[in-house]
Amino acid sequence: MAEWCTNQLEITGKSVCIDVMQQWVCGEEVPRYRQAVLQSLRLFLAGCAGILKPTKPQTYTPYPALVRGTAAPTAQHLAFEQWLLLLQNNVPLNTDNIKRIDNLYRQSGLSLMSWDKVPEAARDIMAHLLTRQYTDWFGVVGWSDTPDIGACWDRLDVYPQAAQPCDMLMIMSTNLSTEINGNSGLLKGIPTTAQFYEAQYGLEWPFGHHVRWERRNVSSLTVRFDSPWAPPSAELMGELSAMFDCEIRHWYSEASGQLKGYDCYDQGEHVDSGYGQSGRENRPALYLVTGEQAETALALPAIAVGQ
Repeated sequence: MAEWCTNQLEITGKSVCIDVMQQWVCGEEVPRYRQAVLQSLRLFLAGCAGILKPTKPQTYTPYPALVRGTAAPTAQHLAFEQWLLLLQNNVPLNTDNIKRIDNLYRQSGLSLMSWDKVPEAARDIMAHLLTRQYTDWFGVVGWSDTPDIGACWDRLDVYPQAAQPCDMLMIMSTNLSTEINGNSGLLKGIPTTAQFYEAQYGLEWPFGHHVRWERRNVSSLTVRFDSPWAPPSAELMGELSAMFDCEIRHWYSEASGQLKGYDCYDQGEHVDSGYGQSGRENRPALYLVTGEQAETALALPAIAVGQ
């Protein structure tokens, strides 16, 4: 079980920016990066199964079985070849690359390929990978030694319409090959998601737990959330302040009292630090934005979250 670190953010800024930030806090925005990941998983499976191939000889060292020869320069194979280049470069899943992957995925024709149209030999290869990677790609819910492979293929074409509350992957981009790799070490030499998340966000699970918020006025927002073992990284907090053009005062502490601190960020710049005030005095009532229990919070309905 994780030792929880309590985080409190006192945020001030332009009302229009605070409005958008509140949507991020509540998980109300669509996590476009997840769509790019799911589309890329289908492209990865299609390459491993030999359905799609590059038009020129290539190799992918982290997982050589991804490339099975070459094919004629049709629109579908050219799309795969261009996606393979993105994977080889381990591109960040930023807005431009998300759009690029979406275009290549549609050009590949995989969005129209139902499971019953997948060749039998290709199904066996896909089944092996989907079973091996199930918990990395779909989570532990519903896992079994013999998952419904057709249903798994279909799930890769269903995109989440809501994010996790305080989804930090929407603030600082994750990387394409890292998301395909997961934590199982499928891709040789590529960081696992846990390794990358720790380095990028300071957290193995980079979203808010037990999130509560309160809006005192149009230009301020108070947010409390828990994070496992440590607070989010200074780089993440600075980027959050820059993205929403605001000042963020961040207090954090964990139960033992060994970890406690304060930092302030203004429009992306780290402007103050120290132990600061604990923020516990006159703490306002905070509104729960997940279905998880909190000490003194008014519970809202649980929000549907992306995978």
